[in-house]
Amino acid sequence: MTEQLDEKLARLYEVLQGYESMALGFSGGVDSTFLAAACARAIPHAAVLMHLINPFAGTPEVQAVRELTEHNEPTSSDKTVMGLPLIEIPFDPFDEDKIVRNAPDRCYQCKRAGFSRIVEAAQARGISVVFDGSNADDSYDDRPGMRALRELGVLSPLMETGWHKAEEREMLRRWGVPIWNMPAGACLATRIATGEALSAEKLDAVRACEDYLHGCGLKQVRARLSGDTVRIEAAPDDLDRLATMATTDEDAGGRELRMDARKEPDDGVCIPPSIVHELQRLSRRTVNPVARTYRYGGSSPVGMP
Repeated sequence: MTEQLDEKLARLYEVLQGYESMALGFSGGVDSTFLAAACARAIPHAAVLMHLINPFAGTPEVQAVRELTEHNEPTSSDKTVMGLPLIEIPFDPFDEDKIVRNAPDRCYQCKRAGFSRIVEAAQARGISVVFDGSNADDSYDDRPGMRALRELGVLSPLMETGWHKAEEREMLRRWGVPIWNMPAGACLATRIATGEALSAEKLDAVRACEDYLHGCGLKQVRARLSGDTVRIEAAPDDLDRLATMATTDEDAGGRELRMDARKEPDDGVCIPPSIVHELQRLSRRTVNPVARTYRYGGSSPVGMP
């Protein structure tokens, strides 16, 4: 394993060193952080990181960027990540009607709009090559976002050199980069049912629910919103955690009750009532009391369960 990774890393370095200058779309997730770390080692004077500041980013990714960002001097506004310049680019998807209406092509429209700004910012600095963090795992997906990247001429060196996320995590762990074990994330817009218009209030509700569940010790969760209902999805380990979690509630007579979350016959887990209550308070919506297994791309069309 070590020898294979070393050979693959050498190949990645070779590809990176073929460019005089480049800009990397940096989100703070595992993929773009690994590519940034590789650039810092292979082409430290030729790479610039470009980070979109936008309301669709999940809290874990926002915190990861904050933790990785360094200020060159206490009074300096210049920021770096692993020694590479970090350029922050404001991007408000709510200004784009094609994104807000949340049609089936929303991911394509959002990726194209966001990376168009990165490409423009790079070109303004005389940089003609833009990278993103897509890897070999993404090559098996028919992702609309990938089509947008190709149309813009954005390159994916991790995909080109065959890197998988598990390998990236191992290298980040080896290099001592703290986010190596951060669960995979996705923009908050993916939590809203397809066809239901996006709004800041809806994304704030999603963020509040997921932040609360992370605070309860769950690692990979999704708060899916459809109309006036929120349903929770979680990774299997997190469902097991919910299944063994006990909560103390008070009934109408003031008597304390202890109840363990019970597993449903179909891969579901009953969410402890106190957690359901808090999620309803945070989201101002009805919360399905049964959590299900996390499904990639689980934002169903409006009207679907």
